[in-house]
Amino acid sequence: MKTFLSVPAEDSELALSCGAQLDTATGQLFVPQGLALAPFSAWLPSSRERLAISILQGRGVSLSDLLSRVSGAIKTAFEDPIWVRIEISQLQMHSGHLYIAAVDRDQDGKEKAKARAQIWASRVPGIIRKFTGQTGIELASGIKLLVYAKPVFKPEYGFSLDIVDIDPNYTLGDMEARLKRIRERLKSEGLAQRNKQLMTPADFANVAVISPPDAAGKGDFQAEAGRLEAAGLCRFTYFDAVFQGERAKESLKEAFMAALGEHRHSAFCALVLIRGGGALADLHWLNEYVLAGMVCKFPCPVLVGIGHERDTTILDEYAHRSFGTPSKVIAHIRQQITTRALRGLEDWQAIVHAAKAYLALAESRALQKRNEISTLTERRLAQAETATSRQQESVSRQGTALLDLAVKQADRLHDMVLTAAGAQVDIIAARAEHLSISVKDRAQSTAERVERDVMGAFNSITLAARRSIDGIDEHLQDQWLGVAATADRMLGTATHYLERDMADTRHFARKALDDAQEQARDVMATILAHGIDPTLKRGFAVVKDSTGMPISSSQVAQQQETMNIQFRDGTVRVQKEST
Repeated sequence: MKTFLSVPAEDSELALSCGAQLDTATGQLFVPQGLALAPFSAWLPSSRERLAISILQGRGVSLSDLLSRVSGAIKTAFEDPIWVRIEISQLQMHSGHLYIAAVDRDQDGKEKAKARAQIWASRVPGIIRKFTGQTGIELASGIKLLVYAKPVFKPEYGFSLDIVDIDPNYTLGDMEARLKRIRERLKSEGLAQRNKQLMTPADFANVAVISPPDAAGKGDFQAEAGRLEAAGLCRFTYFDAVFQGERAKESLKEAFMAALGEHRHSAFCALVLIRGGGALADLHWLNEYVLAGMVCKFPCPVLVGIGHERDTTILDEYAHRSFGTPSKVIAHIRQQITTRALRGLEDWQAIVHAAKAYLALAESRALQKRNEISTLTERRLAQAETATSRQQESVSRQGTALLDLAVKQADRLHDMVLTAAGAQVDIIAARAEHLSISVKDRAQSTAERVERDVMGAFNSITLAARRSIDGIDEHLQDQWLGVAATADRMLGTATHYLERDMADTRHFARKALDDAQEQARDVMATILAHGIDPTLKRGFAVVKDSTGMPISSSQVAQQQETMNIQFRDGTVRVQKEST
């Protein structure tokens, strides 16, 4: 194809010396095809002039001529490669060549420009090895690159970039800048520490697991998790998700939402994210704000085990806890369950010991209380008997003294009456000597009447004394009966209080024992529900009696005729030797 020049007459020789040729049909100088246009830039006509020339020549411009001129212009303008920022939209390997669909996006993610780019097979190994070695990732969709490329335009293929090198530092800087933006956004929204601040699970009973469906790490995880499930210690619910490629973000988002929906119906103790070993380049698919935000906002602790010890993702930074591998995650869960079971066994033993101590203390207090009440009752009864005896003696002494006094008074009165009567008789007898027989008779009659009066008085005095003694005896009897009734009431009251205190003591002691036994059974049931296989595997053994109940002391063991000792791989029966 000829490229015609606008060469003044005075410059014709110079143009011819640079390689221009004369077109005999038009008389114009032109640049032959394949010759660089740069030396003729001063004489190249403008597009408008070229169009006018074509119109004047009456034949127009062919598409191939136009595209050839475009190709020449681009070749002239970009003799050397330049650094270009691109984002990989698609890439494909064909016949050793790597073809890339390059795009440029605005802040909203909309495409501003699109072009084809390629790395020829001769350069692919060196460029890929350098990029992967320094960044730790492979070329993939969504990665931003700084490429050293030469713009190329071919009439039959159009425009493309011929990539001769890639700067890994730009990609690393872009990835780090992206992570920095994610961190700043999570911090500004107050989400950065939310999942880390959740209470660490002391035990695991219900766990959600998000992992690739066929990952090797999932198989290792499930092997140990299956044993925990078979023992009834923990339940695992699995949610499949893609962890790499363009579908990773949406797939993981769907798995998070499914786990959240299940959590609202049956709360999980923890959410586990695991992925086995694989290419380090696949990790960058997890460095997304949406995924990091879901980890921060999930309502239960998130445990991450992404199959590499040293390489981490943004999810490791904001999870409640990060582990190097899936195996370490399940090992932590198993260890927590084992620790909880052992602590429960220790608590059960402590409860049994405390219950026994409390029961012994209650029995001791009950016995002491009983002895105190018995002593107090005996002392009060003795005091009552002593007081009653003293009262009886006092009443008896008073009655005897009154009786003696009445008898003495009656004797004195009797003596006085006899003395007076004798004196009167002597006077009457003396007078009788001077009186007649009638007087003597009257005297005799008087004497008899006096004697009757004396006897009546004596009988009255004796009856009064007897009545006084009977009254004293009745009063003494009433007092004795009152004292005895008071003593009986005191004894009955003391006995009632003693029986009530003994009943209360037995009731509270039995209740404390029942509560301790119930708690012990609950703890033992929990331990047995969790299974004892992990404990047996650590070298421990369980000793049981003939009914299957555990034996926890040597005293109880000595009372058994036969015992069964359970080891990890079987049970040994032990028979007590005859003595």
